[in-house]
Amino acid sequence: MLWGLKPVEQKAAHGLAVDRLKRLIFLGLLMPGERLESERRLAERIGISRVTLREALSVLEAEGYIAIRRGAAGGAFVVAEEHLARKAEKQASAQPAAALRVSEYREFAEPLAARLAAIRRIPADLKQVDDALSGLRQAQTTGEIRRGEAAFHLSVARISGNRFLSDSIEDAMGSMFLPFPAGDPRTEASASLALREAVAEAIRQRDETTASGAMTAALAEVRRRLPKRQVA
Repeated sequence: MLWGLKPVEQKAAHGLAVDRLKRLIFLGLLMPGERLESERRLAERIGISRVTLREALSVLEAEGYIAIRRGAAGGAFVVAEEHLARKAEKQASAQPAAALRVSEYREFAEPLAARLAAIRRIPADLKQVDDALSGLRQAQTTGEIRRGEAAFHLSVARISGNRFLSDSIEDAMGSMFLPFPAGDPRTEASASLALREAVAEAIRQRDETTASGAMTAALAEVRRRLPKRQVA
């Protein structure tokens, strides 16, 4: 018997494009209210035809992730922050076990990534982390907090020097639309920044034990945003 041999998943090209764009929204890398690139440019970047892209955008509009506006100032726009926040809360509430599994995996993998980052980082890596922290320092909305946090966690994962670890962390983060920070945005941004600055400083000092522990603390705050439902 050939272990791990699974049927090939058949998926239309527009469905793959939907998945890629949703992933960017889930990660916070496409912001609420942000305008997507022009059809031509976006189709080229994804590697699909403009007709296929239009199919993907229609699906995303029907599912409530984007709004398509006509006219000279038109285009495809990510919906407003309050709409995305409701969708994220609804998805996590409807799939509490899946949301918990994402959190569990991150709590296992990301402290290891932080430990490896502290051991392996080079000066250029520190700039990546500092750039991500800069985004959090300037954050004034929950969408900006989400983007800053994602940029930080993905940066730490990349500078771990382990491609398998980095890819799996990004997959976990982009697999579900998890809830936005619920409190006052400035208070949330300040708390989020302090937790991640502790990780960054430990990486800077090559203190792998403190880096791992600080990352665990940051992820505990992420878990507290999940709906309060008991799931085994």
